[in-house]
Amino acid sequence: SHGHDSAELACGPLCYDSVGRVFTLGGEMLSLTPREHAVLEVLMLRGGKAVSKEALSEKIFTLDQTSSPDAIEIYVHRLRKKLEGRGVAIVTLRGLGYLLEAKDAAA
Repeated sequence: SHGHDSAELACGPLCYDSVGRVFTLGGEMLSLTPREHAVLEVLMLRGGKAVSKEALSEKIFTLDQTSSPDAIEIYVHRLRKKLEGRGVAIVTLRGLGYLLEAKDAAA
């Protein structure tokens, strides 16, 4: 174990049950494609640290699958739409990658 006391991680209203591999947002199950799930899982597990596109690509695509750099942007875009206005956002850090961040509901 990596010092996680619980199998559940949270970022604002977004929760991830790493045992059941289920995301919930504000208590409702979040419907994700397998690749969207993989992107969000990597961001959640990195807990507030930036994740580069290359690192996301390595986690999402197997060695025999070719991926275009745009693929990650497409998955991030879809996830942003699903998370929009729900208290959590994926932030782009130019030159560094992506970061999952809790937002104020008022923002």
